[in-house]
Amino acid sequence: MSNQLTPLMTVSMAFAYIGGIAFIAIGVYLSYRRRRLHPLLLVCISAISFSWIEAPYDWAMYAQFPPALPRMPSWWPLNMTWGGGLPSSVPIGYVQYFVLPAVIAAGIGRWLSAKFHWRRPITLLVVGLVVGFLWALLFNAGIGAHLGLFYYGRVIPGLGLWQGSKHQYPIYDAVAMGIQMMVFTYLLGRTDSQGRNVIEAWADKRSSSRVGSAALSIVAVVLLGNVLYGAVFAPHLVTKLGGWVTAGPTAPLFPGVPNQPP
Repeated sequence: MSNQLTPLMTVSMAFAYIGGIAFIAIGVYLSYRRRRLHPLLLVCISAISFSWIEAPYDWAMYAQFPPALPRMPSWWPLNMTWGGGLPSSVPIGYVQYFVLPAVIAAGIGRWLSAKFHWRRPITLLVVGLVVGFLWALLFNAGIGAHLGLFYYGRVIPGLGLWQGSKHQYPIYDAVAMGIQMMVFTYLLGRTDSQGRNVIEAWADKRSSSRVGSAALSIVAVVLLGNVLYGAVFAPHLVTKLGGWVTAGPTAPLFPGVPNQPP
């Protein structure tokens, strides 16, 4: 068993911490400038709020991380990630992981809508789906499973790239990411003349004060994020509990660490 961080692990942790903190800082700054919560900060809050679901998501997806990665303490909710628990960089890393592709997709969607006079809502949703799918292929299939930052011990037969090897990747994970990016892209890219997204506009109608509107916006975006992530997680949980996730290598994914059992 190796307890030494590789350069890839170090870079991935830096990506999570630096990127997550940077996006939150930018969101706070933009919110300060406009004297109200900025959509970017709301999406950051939403992303970090549902990071607790990652551990059961890992368990259902048979995701396994190198033993050298620092882990969350035992009190972390549903700390079910096999091999020691959820990596400690995940909660703050969720901001970078979800917000960066949403920012990219919102920019592309708004540009396409302006250039070709396409309806912005539909354009944002479609672009969000495509960018989210490709982002998961790049990060999870490429950097993760192919380079060894983490592995998927089992996949549903016929629905995995490089199926049977330790580099296999469940393509349905990318579909789930695409669905989530549809919503985040819409929240960032669909704003009114005052720069408000649909959640902020809804909150303003139901509160007479700026503080009340901000509180409603935070509650709404947290609930939306958790319900959305729960919805894309549910099919993975069903297939795991149903015993349909069976394809994968028999050799240990990491030396000295047994693979997650069925």
